[in-house]
Amino acid sequence: MRKRYLRRIYMILAGCVLLIFLSGIFIHTAEEEPAPDPPRVKTAVQQQEKAPAGSPSKLPEKSGENTPEPDGSEIPEGTPPEPFRAVLSFAGDVMFSEQYLAAYDQSGISALADEDMLSQMRESDLFLLNEEFPFSLQGEAMEDKEYTFRTDPAYVKIFLELGADIVTVANNHALDFGKEAFCDTLDTLKQAGIGWIGGGYTIQEASAPAVRTVNGQTFAIFGATRVSPSYDWYATDTTPGLFQTYDPAKLNAAIEAAKSAYDHIIVFVHWGIERNETPEDYQRALAKGYIDAGADLVVGCHPHVLQGFEYYNGVPIVYSLGNYLFGNRGSETLLLEASFSPEDPVSLKLIPCQRTGGVLSRIQNPASLFRHLEELSFDVSVTPEGILTP
Repeated sequence: MRKRYLRRIYMILAGCVLLIFLSGIFIHTAEEEPAPDPPRVKTAVQQQEKAPAGSPSKLPEKSGENTPEPDGSEIPEGTPPEPFRAVLSFAGDVMFSEQYLAAYDQSGISALADEDMLSQMRESDLFLLNEEFPFSLQGEAMEDKEYTFRTDPAYVKIFLELGADIVTVANNHALDFGKEAFCDTLDTLKQAGIGWIGGGYTIQEASAPAVRTVNGQTFAIFGATRVSPSYDWYATDTTPGLFQTYDPAKLNAAIEAAKSAYDHIIVFVHWGIERNETPEDYQRALAKGYIDAGADLVVGCHPHVLQGFEYYNGVPIVYSLGNYLFGNRGSETLLLEASFSPEDPVSLKLIPCQRTGGVLSRIQNPASLFRHLEELSFDVSVTPEGILTP
């Protein structure tokens, strides 16, 4: 009896020891394998990084004090970038003479401009010039007109190689060979992907600006002419032609309408007297009218020579850029570089150039040219670097 009792006691003690041993194993195992962390709540930025660009992101719901609040410092994908500096370059009169085309056929674009000037044109955000001829092989030359120009449409590739983005066709040679040849010009430019201003298939198109967004800034660029051989060159509701500014009322109204819709308004105008370095009184009056209507920059051409500069109410006027690539006329010319920013007024820089043997190159010592331009200007200085200052 006593032995049976003792055996029962031993079994109970053994069970307790085993229970304690197993409990120790469980506790040790639990310490080695901690429970997983609770799910991490993503911030708005992390969610946005996964969302497709431009799609709305859903902010996370609050799940306790440890949930970070979005601080607004991150820019969601799809948000337009902040606007920054835009550089537009302008050249004056361009007409490809037979000598130019023969040189181009033999040597390519290097026969017209050196690498430095080609880079200057191509690297601009927008490059604009005055196309002083039609691209066409059709039509008859206008009677009683001393000079008439036209170029085979195949040579539109020269504009592309120069880096031209927009041309003005508002000038006194665009319809030298009639309206059919003028329409060939528009068709050729369109097929090449080059924009144009100052002319069109109707007056509605001719008077409309070229609209571009450059580095977050919007531009409306108008073209018009104050020089025309005939009234029938003007566009109408039903006929192609040019946008005239003999009477500036329509252009001024268009500028006023565009001012509220675009950041910058530019007018590229054909005016003045050939080979006259001094702007006519009407040029100054027209320019000031454009500015009163809302223009931020006025650029002129046609005289085939350089004219001076003026600031009116803080807005620059460039009266004539002269010949750029135009037959064999003249040697000194300019490429105008206009820098626009969202906050500051436009800044103008002159790139002085010359044509030697038909090839456009930068003038290395432009001091005398800059002095002459100051003499032609109205209270405007040109720094040694070519910066215009009122």
